Formats: sequence, C-alpha cells, structure tokens
Amino acid sequence: MDIAYLILAHDQPAHLRALIDRLSTPDSHFYVHIDKKSRLTDFSLPDAPRVHILQDRARVFWGDYSQVDAIVLLMRAALAQPGQTPPRFVLLSGADYPVRSNAFIHQFFQGHADLEFINLTSMPSLDESKPLSRLTTYQPQKTSSRVINRLMHSAQGMGLLPRRRDFGPVLGKMQPYGGSTWWALTRSAVAHVLEFMDEHPAYVDFYRNTICPDESCFHTILGNSSLSAAIRPCLTYTDWSTRRHRPEPLTLAHAEFLTRHPERHPSKTCPQAQPFLFARKFGVESRELLHLLDAKLDSEIASSLRDTPQPRPVPALMG
Repeated sequence: MDIAYLILAHDQPAHLRALIDRLSTPDSHFYVHIDKKSRLTDFSLPDAPRVHILQDRARVFWGDYSQVDAIVLLMRAALAQPGQTPPRFVLLSGADYPVRSNAFIHQFFQGHADLEFINLTSMPSLDESKPLSRLTTYQPQKTSSRVINRLMHSAQGMGLLPRRRDFGPVLGKMQPYGGSTWWALTRSAVAHVLEFMDEHPAYVDFYRNTICPDESCFHTILGNSSLSAAIRPCLTYTDWSTRRHRPEPLTLAHAEFLTRHPERHPSKTCPQAQPFLFARKFGVESRELLHLLDAKLDSEIASSLRDTPQPRPVPALMG
C-alpha cells in the first residue's frame, strides 16, 4: 500500500524531520510545503528520492484561503509525480506524529481501500463550530502587510468592500459542509476535488473570501459527490476539550490515551469505533510524550520482527 503524505509545515524543523523519519517505509512518499514566510534553509530534510520539497510555495495565513492554495499545491504535486501512483493521500501538518506503527497504518489503509477519511458535518453546525457565517461573511484575503490588511478592513467599514454575501448563487443546490483541515483520501477523491475546482472557477473565487476555507472548501465538494457514502471521520486525534480557536498542545497528560491503542468512540456519524493513526498538536511541551510514543512504536516494530517467521538457511550442496 503506497501512501503519499502531504505535509504543511512552517516551523519546528527538527520535529518535521522526526515525523518523516518515523513514517518512512519503502512504500511511503512525502510531499512537503514549507510556508513561504519561512526559510527553506532552516529545514534539513532527508535527501531521498521519496521526499519532495515543493519549490512552488504559498505565503500561508491562519483562517485564510492561502491554506487551500498550499494544500492544492501538494495535491497537484503528488498526483503529477511520474512513476508514482499511490492510492492513498494523507494530509498532515508539521506538528503531527503517528500514534500507530507503520505496519498498522499500511494494513489499515489496505483493509479500507474504498473509504474516505475526513470529518464532515452539514453547515450550520453549532456543535462542531461550523456556523454559516463562515460563508456569508466576506473576508478579504490576508497579506504579510499589516497596513494593507487594515486598509482592506477599513474599506469594508466604508462600504467599498462587502461585509455580507449570499452563497446561494455559487453553491446552487449544493449543501455546504465543514470539518477539520486534515484528511486521508483516496487517489480518486483527490483527483475529483481538483477536477471540480478546475471546472468551477466561480466556486474557487467564492471560497477565496470565506473564513477558514480549508475547513469547508474540499468538504463541500466531497459531501455533494458520489463519494459521500464512503466518508468516515478523520484519523487524526486533536484535543478540542477547551473549545478554543486552537487545539490543546499534547503533553504527558495525553500519554495514557495515545499510548494505549487510541481510538474514536462510536457516535451517530460513525457507529463503530475507529482507530486514530495520527495526533496533533506536538510542540516544545510534547518532548516527554514523544519519547513515550517512540518507545511504544519501537517496541511494536521489534515485536513484529520477532513474530515474523525467518527463512531457513539453504543447506549447502555436498560434492
């Protein structure tokens, strides 16, 4: 099972290197987008044929369409790579880390080759913090200049730029959907998303000025496609217990859950328990937790090697 890992990163070069090293197998391919606001020279990544550092980069801002731009660049790069046709594409951030062994991850995707893993909820959804105001509020695209950003907001206040808008003319009969940024999609799903965006420029233009479009642009396309019946929840664990705008950093407080076969409990949208394969968000406060995860994953590798039957030596021919 070949897997294409698409990674969005902007900081923590050492952790990004550790993430790629941990997920590396002969069947793993990595496509890395480093925020254009960051220096490529700060990142020392493996010099390997399966690791592709995108030279075409976007300046990425939180809650802005530039997030979508960066993800699309990764999707196109992975699809266009000559000689590689991985059936599974996994979107991660540079602050993620696996909580299952590579063997488990590859076997899971082999056993669920026809499923799409992306959080999907109809908008509006107050429980999932996906109000329709994310679509009906006109958000000017962000830039690196605070002066320009303030000028655009001032233009809204003066009525030169809109504040509100109707998504009906663009979406038509499409039901808007939202979810988290991170996903694990099949090759056909990734190709469908890009094909839809190429064929519907008005749809793309509309989402350029929405709030957090990385949490709705792809989701609305897939939720209104023939692939919707195969959609299951995201495979990345995130702690939203405090319900803030950003997830809680992972620390030793999460160790018992993440090191003991973590899984998503059954729910209305997913009646069966589903394992988590990855987790986020790891930072400087996660060092001790990462040591525990590495020890767990290393022990699983050693155990699998012990359980693998070793070939018997071929007896030498007697003259």
